[in-house]
Amino acid sequence: MTQFSDFLTAQFGDQCRVIFAGVLLSTLPIVFSIGSFHWTRRKIIAFSERIAQIIPGTPTCTRVISAVKVADHHLPGDRKCLIRSSTAEALLLIYGFNPDHRIGIAREDHGEISAHSWIKVDDDVLIGNLDDLERFSPLPSLYLAEVE
Repeated sequence: MTQFSDFLTAQFGDQCRVIFAGVLLSTLPIVFSIGSFHWTRRKIIAFSERIAQIIPGTPTCTRVISAVKVADHHLPGDRKCLIRSSTAEALLLIYGFNPDHRIGIAREDHGEISAHSWIKVDDDVLIGNLDDLERFSPLPSLYLAEVE
């Protein structure tokens, strides 16, 4: 589903997922800039639970992630890993998957600290995989932080 014509001929549920992913990818940078990460994440998850009643289908993890990637590819501009992973987390939660949202930090050669965000499901990195992902030391899982 890489062309607009593919979008038009896609199943209704796939179209809804791409549109919802596009809305999240477009609005989350603004929402993250005005609210704390914890508050914003809780609101995204609550909003996703309401949207779950509207978006039809029972897609696989791969299909859900595909919607995020397609929307990201077709939107103008560039989004950070936190925006993409938060969008993927929200969509995966809609369909009952248990994504493990991770944030890791790494010290660069010149002394600065870098951060990266990724989503894992069943130990597979679905969003945010890098060739050198192991250089990032993961902070405690965001899922575990929500449960406690």
